[in-house]
Amino acid sequence: MIINRGASLGLNLPFLEWIQLFILIILGAAWWRDKKAFGWLLMIMGGSLNLIERWRWGGVRDYWSIPLTSIYNNLNDYLIAFGVVQLIIYYIWKKRQK
Repeated sequence: MIINRGASLGLNLPFLEWIQLFILIILGAAWWRDKKAFGWLLMIMGGSLNLIERWRWGGVRDYWSIPLTSIYNNLNDYLIAFGVVQLIIYYIWKKRQK
């Protein structure tokens, strides 16, 4: 397990907690507009849990290694990724229904 004090892939940004909070507010507004797309909620859950870890431990605890790489991630990262995939599928399906 490692503590990732930066953003994705170790990218260090100033005011990272505030940037993350701002993005979560935008995601919440997007979900409010289209509540059928539950991918927004998955991304909000993953981002909120990462933000809580960042406040509590000073960084995100990454404990799963991606095979054949030196990249580590956690369950919250997978929630965000699955949310993005769900949104892509949902909006492609929605567009085909028109």
